Parts: sequence; C-alpha cells; structure tokens
Amino acid sequence: MQGNNYVDTQLFKKLTAFQDECANTSTPDYTFFDRVLSQVENSVEMEHGYKARLKRRLQVLSNESLNVLVLGSPKTGKSAMLSALFGERDWSRSANEIQRTELNRVTLWEANLPDCSPESKPLIQELSALLSETDDHNKPLIDLVMVVLDASSSNVDDCYLDICRTIIPMMGRNADGRLMVLFSKCDKVAHAIRGEYVKDVMPMDAEIWLDCTAATLRYRLIDNAGVQTRPFAFSSVPGESPNGRPFNLLRLLARTMETLPEDKALTLLNHVISRGDDHWREHDDNLLYLQLIENACFDAIHLGAHDGDRFGGQLGAFLGRHGRALGNIVSDEIRSQLGISV
Repeated sequence: MQGNNYVDTQLFKKLTAFQDECANTSTPDYTFFDRVLSQVENSVEMEHGYKARLKRRLQVLSNESLNVLVLGSPKTGKSAMLSALFGERDWSRSANEIQRTELNRVTLWEANLPDCSPESKPLIQELSALLSETDDHNKPLIDLVMVVLDASSSNVDDCYLDICRTIIPMMGRNADGRLMVLFSKCDKVAHAIRGEYVKDVMPMDAEIWLDCTAATLRYRLIDNAGVQTRPFAFSSVPGESPNGRPFNLLRLLARTMETLPEDKALTLLNHVISRGDDHWREHDDNLLYLQLIENACFDAIHLGAHDGDRFGGQLGAFLGRHGRALGNIVSDEIRSQLGISV
C-alpha cells in the first residue's frame, strides 16, 4: 500500500475492480436488501405493480458500493468503533499503512490521522491519492471520511489542526457534507468528571461538557476551514458504570446514514451486527435516532417520500396501504437487523 516517491492514483480503482471480480465468483451474503425484497414479494397488502416498482428500486440500491475511510490517532478507538458497527475482526495494522477491509459491497479503509511530520509524508501521499479518486460520474469514490478523536485526550487541539492542515485540503471542495468528526471514549470523560463511581452511563454534566466541546470544534471548522460538520461523542465499548452499556451507537448509525449519499445509505445495514437492546439502548435524548434510521431507509426505497411520511407515528401512513405495508416491513427488518426487541 505504501510508496515513497510515486503514488499510483489508480490504486483505488484497481482494488475496486478486483473486489467486483471476486464478488462475481463467490456466493453473496443474504443481505438486508434480500430480506426486504422477500417480505415485499410475500406481502398480501401490495398490488403487483407497486411490488414491481419496489423490486426495481431495491435492485438499484443493492448494486451500490460503499467506501468509507476511518482516520484517527493511535488508540483513539477506531477499531472499537468498527467492531461495534461491522463485527469483531482483526482491525490491527501497521502504523503508517492504510488497511483495506472488504465486506459485502462495502470497502473500509483505516489509517492513522497524519500530522505534518516527515514520517507522515508517505501516508499523506497515499491518502491524498485515495481522496482524489473519482468515479465515472466524476463523484468522489470515498463516500465518507470519519475522523475519530479521543474525548478524554488532552491533544484534541492538535488533532483539529491535523484535520485542517491535512485531511480537509485532500478532500478539496468535496469536504463539506462528506466529513464526520467523532469523539470516542466518552465514558472516560464521565469518570473524569464524576469520579470512579458513576451511576449513569452518561451523567448530565459530562454530556453538557461533551456537547460544548463538540460545538466549539464545529464552529472552529466552519470559521477556519469553511466545512460544515456536527461532531458528537459516543462510546463503542461498555463503560465502567453499573449499566455497563455503550453510549450513542444508535446516534452514530443514524448520523452515518444521514451523511452518506441517499442511494448508498442502506448498504451500511448489510453489515451491522445484531447486538441486541443493550448494545443500542443508551443514547442522548436529542432526537429519535431509530426513527431517523427508519425514515432514511423508507425514503431511499420509496422514491418521493419525505422523512418517512409518518402519520400518528406510523411509518408510511400518509402514502396509503402500500406505504403502511412498506413501513411495517422496513421497521421490522431494521429492528431484526439490530436485534432491537421494542
């Protein structure tokens, strides 16, 4: 992956072509799209013409490929975040290399957040090559860049400067709307503020501190780099509180789907592990994140829908019996995929 003088700017396209070739010779996984399609075909509430339109749309969506680049300084929680969303696997890699992991139509790229030191120059060259790649429609091939910062670390300012000096210039005019900045390990902040015995997963004073830190970083990025992003905090692994649950993972999933291109957001659900209620339960109360996920899925499948077209809390109710039937399918499959029982 690493080069000293010459960077192969076609590297990404070659690897993508190789991925597609392998996909054609292997047995595909039974995906989220397959399960939705099966329910659509078996529905007794949908007419044949409506089923045919949904099937065509699901076929288009299922052929999309998703590419996500995850960056962060060593030990910021990148691997823990990837495990929380994509399952336990070996996410380890060499310090100055880019690791590529192939899933079902999802390519994950992971690397350290480069600084301006001479040692980071080869990594900067490779990251610049990846982020400058475009597809046949002249759109960026890297759909989303996720930068993970350690909320409990004292070097957040240094990481902010690294984002402004290296990552945003690499992304160019496509940085706005394609960048997510995240604060991991927020449970450690709670312990730093409240002490060893924290009764809640995220006490109010710790949440306020994290929100203020995220807001400060957001407006600094707007003022100094002209990039709009909304940082927030999460914890991928169970904290040391009596509840022992991760925090804000449902928000992380909802915001990731919201940031991705609409036609590619559902591809993310092909690899979310069904961890159950405890994995997704704890989050802030700013928004109904499960509803945001449902809306994103419904709107992508049912072209022309807006925010799920809910009525009385029922997904798709404004669109008649077809919309209600599709809404029930989407809600059931999302809950099944995440292992959420209520």
